[in-house]
Amino acid sequence: MNRNSTLTGDRLMGAPPRILVVDDNDDNLYTLTLHLDLEGYTEVETARDGEEAIARLKTGTFDLVLLDVMMPKVDGFQVLTWLKDQARLRDVPVIMISALTEMNSMARCIELGAVDYLLKPFNPVLLKARLGATLEKKRLRDEIDAHLARLQEELDAARRLQMAMVPQSFPAPRPDFPIDLCASMEPAREVGGDLYDFFVTEDGMLCFLVGDVSGKGMAAALFMARTKSLIRIATDLMRSRQGPSAAPAEIIARVNRELCQNNGDMMFVTLFFAMLRPSNGEIEFCNAGHNAPYRLNGQGLAPIEGGKGIILGVRPDAVYTTGRTSLAPDESIYVFTDGVTEAANLDGELFAEARLEAVLRASTDCSSAAAIVKSVGEAVRGFVGTAFPSDDITMLAVRRLDPSAL
Repeated sequence: MNRNSTLTGDRLMGAPPRILVVDDNDDNLYTLTLHLDLEGYTEVETARDGEEAIARLKTGTFDLVLLDVMMPKVDGFQVLTWLKDQARLRDVPVIMISALTEMNSMARCIELGAVDYLLKPFNPVLLKARLGATLEKKRLRDEIDAHLARLQEELDAARRLQMAMVPQSFPAPRPDFPIDLCASMEPAREVGGDLYDFFVTEDGMLCFLVGDVSGKGMAAALFMARTKSLIRIATDLMRSRQGPSAAPAEIIARVNRELCQNNGDMMFVTLFFAMLRPSNGEIEFCNAGHNAPYRLNGQGLAPIEGGKGIILGVRPDAVYTTGRTSLAPDESIYVFTDGVTEAANLDGELFAEARLEAVLRASTDCSSAAAIVKSVGEAVRGFVGTAFPSDDITMLAVRRLDPSAL
């Protein structure tokens, strides 16, 4: 084995392994450093007691520590305990050095985190074998850590990219656009399969949607991006020249046919898609296998039914229908994914529709869409506590205001 082989971590690729030898006996230090030099280890530093070892470890980067057990001031137990408490150093392998009469002490060191031990007087063959095996394990672990760090960087970049694909700023209400809206999305992993979007067509219709792709992770995120793009493209292309936009059912049927193509993994998406005319509050919508949204007003709340069809991406010949309703001034629509109702706490209990409806009833007097989204989000997070998220959580609220009050 090349003793100066590449190691990864905090040091440059190709750098030889750095070893710290700690012993209060000059003869032992000399013997160990001589053996290390003969084996080709050129980056070797020494410390004559525990205090000096800790000082060197604080400022330097080492791939291996040879640590004597019995030393004045700060002994090997204390150095090992301190080292394992340091986040930067806890993975540095430590080989303990001890006399044959100190086997109980060696067992204690192994329990504290030492990877191996050497007995005095030193056996050159055994020293070579244990150094080589320990450094090889360290090299492999460093390579794995570096690979995981690269993957995490890529996932973080993918998360930022995904979050940039959904609107993060919301238009302010105006007399000619008396609509207040707000949305949030919290992926269960670095990237998720939920989506929300809103945009205004050339004929002035506000389109808004919330969807939930099957599965999680990168595949679901890519399917989400495809779905979002298809909806915008279909809505724009299917509008007749100088005429009104196509109906939601027609748009969703076209999107469904596109999603069914080249879908060998049989991924699918549930979706609620609506088109609202700001001037009078009229809404046309299509619900493709999604949770029914809620209407909120001063009298309470009620689910918005109708306009139903099957999930997208399964049957290219699926037929969808358009539902119709209207939103009066000071009324709101709340759309969500099942990650809200299926959020689980540490006991495995679900947030469920009953809790969601209780929070929404308490929010009927909220003066803004942001307040509705915030109240539900806080309720879900408070219920889940420290439990690991099981699904993406996405919600969108649209509130129609009185134009005369703007």
